[in-house]
Amino acid sequence: MTYSKIRNYLIFITPFLLISCAGIPKYSFRGGEIPGQTFSIESFTNTAALVNPNLAIVMQDELQKKFTNESNLKYTDEKGDAHFKGVITAYTITPVQGTGNETVALNRLKISIKVTYTNTENSNQDFNKLFEFFDDFESTKDFSSIEDELMKTISEKIVDQIFNNTLMEW
Repeated sequence: MTYSKIRNYLIFITPFLLISCAGIPKYSFRGGEIPGQTFSIESFTNTAALVNPNLAIVMQDELQKKFTNESNLKYTDEKGDAHFKGVITAYTITPVQGTGNETVALNRLKISIKVTYTNTENSNQDFNKLFEFFDDFESTKDFSSIEDELMKTISEKIVDQIFNNTLMEW
């Protein structure tokens, strides 16, 4: 590397280093901070017409993993400073795309969950919202063989939405 390339590189990178060393409060590339020290998740209920018995557990586990790994909060079995409660309202499989022969080429698994979030440190951040996501799959595939994978992928997307919505104050 030549001296001018090194100099240009340092000129480019220095502002980023200064910003990162300045200790900007509250948020990082890893996750975010929510006022308080603990979070809790009340057992999710399932009121969907079609019920996958594992969905509530998968959703709770994904939510706990996300907040443990990407926030400043510690999980507690008691009511935490940030508290989540969820109701699974839909777990549906619908045809999406047909072919010229009137057969369905794609089906869609859609999951909806209504989440109540309570922040004991700042009630202005509380919410009660519906989150939903879907994933399409080929109709030629056996649904029972791909259901767990689809459910996990969709649950991760919904948990991302919940996490981002919880940190919307910034």
